[in-house]
Amino acid sequence: MQRWIVTIAILAWLLLPIIVTAESTVSLMVFASITLIQAVGLSLLFGFAGQISLGQAGFYGIGAYVSSIAAIRLGVPPILGLVAAAIAPAILAYVVGRPILRLKGYYLAMVTAGLGLILHTVFVEWDSMTGGYSGVAGIPPLAIGSFVFDSPRLMFYFVAVCAMCILLFAHRMVGTSYGRAMRTTRESEAAARSVGIDVSRLKTEVFALSAGMSGFAGGLYAHYVGYISPETFTIETSINLLLALVVGGVGSLWGGAVGAILLTFMPEWLHQLQNAYGIVFGAVVVVLLTVEPDGLVGIARRIVERIRSPKILRGTAA
Repeated sequence: MQRWIVTIAILAWLLLPIIVTAESTVSLMVFASITLIQAVGLSLLFGFAGQISLGQAGFYGIGAYVSSIAAIRLGVPPILGLVAAAIAPAILAYVVGRPILRLKGYYLAMVTAGLGLILHTVFVEWDSMTGGYSGVAGIPPLAIGSFVFDSPRLMFYFVAVCAMCILLFAHRMVGTSYGRAMRTTRESEAAARSVGIDVSRLKTEVFALSAGMSGFAGGLYAHYVGYISPETFTIETSINLLLALVVGGVGSLWGGAVGAILLTFMPEWLHQLQNAYGIVFGAVVVVLLTVEPDGLVGIARRIVERIRSPKILRGTAA
């Protein structure tokens, strides 16, 4: 995307809480920023490395539980708990990634979905640690020293800055030789191996990075809401995250960000439809992907190209 569009969009997102007065809207912006972090991780894995995953909700849950339990039972400062929330799922993903990432396509999708279901079962059955269906309550808000992020607006700025830093880090990474290796692997693993890329290692590393981002988002979610339960970390969460990526644009980090924000706000915009929401949303997805398979970012790119086309410029000059 054009840099000026990205810059304006980031500034608008960060300044929006100054204009918005409703706390509920600011709260939705917090959730959107948390989802954005997950979408960036899945975009690196799926959009750039070409590896689909339906197990991201499991990693999201690990991060939430690790950070919560560390704060409540061990007295670990929440800010350090966030670090553990990112590391724990990343280690698990790295360990299981080697064998499962040998699979491709829907086989990989099914295996990662199974991994997510296993983790969800652990969250339910390990009630001595996770509280089972009752969940974990009394999770303290994030704090840095004596400064506590105890309001939606304060939490928004913390989460939004984290999200933008992660997004910009990912953007820089895909522009490096490592990012080019990811794209080569996505297009053809045989071609990647022929130029000396360790495909197995690369896929595992990106899988672990993606899981770490989901875990970090889970920690943020837990400390913002103050309560977690297994019902938040189901396969439906993974599917919604994948939909956010598809709607925004699979091959673009910014597309994932747009999709994450849109899918967070759409239920609120369409809440009056109640049970018909799924039908309307499904229709929107079908129509959008029929018109532009590259999602909303593809549409935006096409509009910018038309504006900058020589014919339009000549017509303006005339």
